[in-house]
Amino acid sequence: MKKKLLVLACSTAVLAAVAGCGSGGTPSVSSSPTATQSSPASPEATAPQSQSPSPSESPAIAEGFPENLIPLFAGSTPTATSFAEDGKLLTASLTASSAAAPEEIAAFYTRHFEALGFAALEGDAVDSTSTKDFARTTGAETETANVSMVIREGQTVYTVGANVLPESAE
Repeated sequence: MKKKLLVLACSTAVLAAVAGCGSGGTPSVSSSPTATQSSPASPEATAPQSQSPSPSESPAIAEGFPENLIPLFAGSTPTATSFAEDGKLLTASLTASSAAAPEEIAAFYTRHFEALGFAALEGDAVDSTSTKDFARTTGAETETANVSMVIREGQTVYTVGANVLPESAE
């Protein structure tokens, strides 16, 4: 039951972020975000699934944001991040847009979270919103992550959120 509640809480927070609602954390929002860029000749530009997360210079990504936990999908334009830690739980989210298809973005985050020990849960949508939930058990605690995607004006707008133990976010 506790696992279902955590997954539901994570999914709700992520969907609220996609809808533009605040979560009460310390958000960082930029009205004119710049994309994280790499040279067109670099391997990262042609193979986003193999890109290692690295600190972003975008003002839309808050200083200290756990980019190892939630990396930016290559070629995306970040629009907002938020994260908060209370000593027992770290909650983080990233919202961005990309020309990539939702399936590409979902596949990238599925590989990423599975590499971190999360298991993908059943289901790929809530109503008309493409979404994927993940969970992992750390000791007696269950940690969750979610990616939700919608198409807006030809772009995939996505939000990735996670609720994890602070020590596992590093």
